[in-house]
Amino acid sequence: MKRLIFGAVALALAVALAPSISTAADYPSKPIKLVVPWKVGGGTDRSARIFAPFLSKALGVPVNIINISGGGGWVAWAQMAAWDPKKEDHTIGFINFPHMLSYLNPKMKNKNNLKSFNFLTGHSIDPCIWAVREGDPRFSTLPQFIKYVVDHPNEVKVSVGGFGSDDHQAVAFAEKFIPGFKVKKIFGNNDAKKLQELYGKTADAVGGNISYFVPHMTEGKLRTLAVLGKERSRYLPNTPTFAEASGVGNFNFAARVLVAAPGLDPAKKKILTDAIHKAIDTPDYAVRELKNSNTLWKLNGAELDSFLEGLAGTVNKVKFWELPK
Repeated sequence: MKRLIFGAVALALAVALAPSISTAADYPSKPIKLVVPWKVGGGTDRSARIFAPFLSKALGVPVNIINISGGGGWVAWAQMAAWDPKKEDHTIGFINFPHMLSYLNPKMKNKNNLKSFNFLTGHSIDPCIWAVREGDPRFSTLPQFIKYVVDHPNEVKVSVGGFGSDDHQAVAFAEKFIPGFKVKKIFGNNDAKKLQELYGKTADAVGGNISYFVPHMTEGKLRTLAVLGKERSRYLPNTPTFAEASGVGNFNFAARVLVAAPGLDPAKKKILTDAIHKAIDTPDYAVRELKNSNTLWKLNGAELDSFLEGLAGTVNKVKFWELPK
């Protein structure tokens, strides 16, 4: 009898001291961590901080932003690929495309790929644009810009931000598929610095995203040559797509996708995905993102997988890492 009592007490004590593991029935049972793979103040960070209160309301628990920068996003993404589905079941994070596809560069020797991640849903998509100074006598349309570049190879300077970024890959695509198109690329600058270079005539053109540049167009200093989407942007209805203006299907954008721990309980995954969609559908949140000219994007499941695989195929054809910097 004493042994039975001792065993029961020991079992009860072990259960009490064991780390709590939530089931789908009481999930989420504590705050959610939302990992941003960049420093504070960037586009993804700004969007995450707008989104967090709405996601918190949808989930019924606090949502805390965690910034993990470095490696062009891969310091955070490598951690996401290794998240434990039990220990990190209350952690989600942003993956940015096409930036994440830098793993295709063999020089990175990155063992991760699309299958390394547990994709929940798309969050937002922000097409690239090409823009020049308003009144630049050399070019005011995309065909004029392309012709000038072809006639003056490696003379035109384009500020494209980070190596492997969406705006860099847009220029790399043009260099790959438009005969004679060769430019000098300026790397390492954020959007504000790009505009400083453009207006200061250090750069002749910039590549960037709609959400940042739309407000600057109202000042009459910036002219957009093309939107690099499959259709015109509702924020720039008079600006043609790259394909419309040139006949070349150059589609590039910054897409944000939310992921959870690989192997996460499917019931918990559904709770997270449904809450994310509910937050995205909240009118007040949509208005906040509309002010940022950011397009919300609820693609998930097989459709999202197919989209990302197609994007990876395009990046692998361009092989931006093989082109001259």
